[in-house]
Amino acid sequence: MRTRLALLGILSLSVIGLATSVGLAQGVATRAGQALDGVGRGIRQETQNLGSALRRRFDAVRSEVNRMGVPSRVYSRLHWDKALVSSRIEVHPVRGGSILLRGTVPDTETKNRALALASETVDVTSVVDELTVLNSSTTVTPTTTTTTITP
Repeated sequence: MRTRLALLGILSLSVIGLATSVGLAQGVATRAGQALDGVGRGIRQETQNLGSALRRRFDAVRSEVNRMGVPSRVYSRLHWDKALVSSRIEVHPVRGGSILLRGTVPDTETKNRALALASETVDVTSVVDELTVLNSSTTVTPTTTTTTITP
């Protein structure tokens, strides 16, 4: 009888210990889950903040570009194009959305690139070409051509 009582006591203590361990484990798991939820909410909030900041910056840049005149837009495109680094190109307004490109370029391919960039710029209606192509042996005189862009 004593052994049964002792065995029953040990078994009861084991069950209580096991229940306590399970309860503690569930508490730890619950706290870990809450912490992860908090991290997820923080990441979501920071992503939304970043998206808002990017949208505001994009809108500011777009407004700045819209304030620029046509010659400034064309100049910026030509100035920052890697293929045109060795070229000396001036951009002059003619009238309305027409612009004049004057200067020197190393080859025909570079000239075509400059004309394409200029004609593809927002609000450009036509491009007057007075670019001179420099060959390795001779200098070619400029030819004036006007390209009209139709929307």
